[in-house]
Amino acid sequence: MATDQPPAIAVLAANKYRAEALASSISVHSELDALALTQAELAVLAYFSMVLVEVDMNLEASLKVIRSIAAHCPDATLVVLGLLESEESIVKLAEGGASGYVPANASLQEMLSIIQAARKGEFACPPDVTYALFSRLAELERCRSMNVCQASGLTGRERQVMGLLGQNLSNKEIAHRLCVSECTVKNHVHRVLRKLGVRNRNVVAQAISPVVVYREEPTRN
Repeated sequence: MATDQPPAIAVLAANKYRAEALASSISVHSELDALALTQAELAVLAYFSMVLVEVDMNLEASLKVIRSIAAHCPDATLVVLGLLESEESIVKLAEGGASGYVPANASLQEMLSIIQAARKGEFACPPDVTYALFSRLAELERCRSMNVCQASGLTGRERQVMGLLGQNLSNKEIAHRLCVSECTVKNHVHRVLRKLGVRNRNVVAQAISPVVVYREEPTRN
């Protein structure tokens, strides 16, 4: 017997009519069901796989909402709509837990494309966001990875292996890159996981993998 499934997306906005308009547009123009909400009720949001949050010009207040949702609903994908576009603000949103950003002047189709990209696990932004933004994100990630390496006592070779794990390479592929035996790589991977305190190599790969950027495909005539 079929059971009722909750809507895939919760749409949060300060004004009810805005939340309802966004939720209706998403539901009509995509295969996704959306529900309008006007308050970030954590108990309710736990049932959604994605939360679209319309924010205002108050960056700190918006970050507080994003961080609160990310902390209490770790499995939900968060997409932010409407914040003033700047490198600093988008970086802070990404650090706070947002997986996508839709500028206030985006079209409906652009918003839906970004939502779909975020659902695939990509950090989704419109194509015209500056290259400096992504350079900054990459720099922050490199700094985090370096701090992890230093704190965990990884050797130079183990850091190399960790970097190749971030590329989702197999032991055989890593062995080929480093010109060593597959058995040697297996030992290195074991030590990396032990020092980092994780059991699965996929955890390492996800932690240091590069940011995936949504880019709009060119239109073909």
